[in-house]
Amino acid sequence: MNIVPVGERVLIRPAQAEEKTRSGIYIPETAQEKKKEGTVVSVGTRDDGSALPLKPGDHVIYGGYSADKVEIDSENYVFVPFKDILAKIE
Repeated sequence: MNIVPVGERVLIRPAQAEEKTRSGIYIPETAQEKKKEGTVVSVGTRDDGSALPLKPGDHVIYGGYSADKVEIDSENYVFVPFKDILAKIE
């Protein structure tokens, strides 16, 4: 399935939260800190039709509270407005 975000949005597969500490202690799901980073799956376009400076496969850190969580084919994703992308990790 090919999903293309509409407008200045980015579809991201969030990184998994740590399930255990470095010393081997398991962290219950309710206590896991949710990371706000992930891998770009698909990118929309600017309002004028030009491309956003991200591509599928980029690793990004995002912020804000306007991310929309969705489940597609049993996978979790988030739609994040481009303005909430804080950095690209290279």
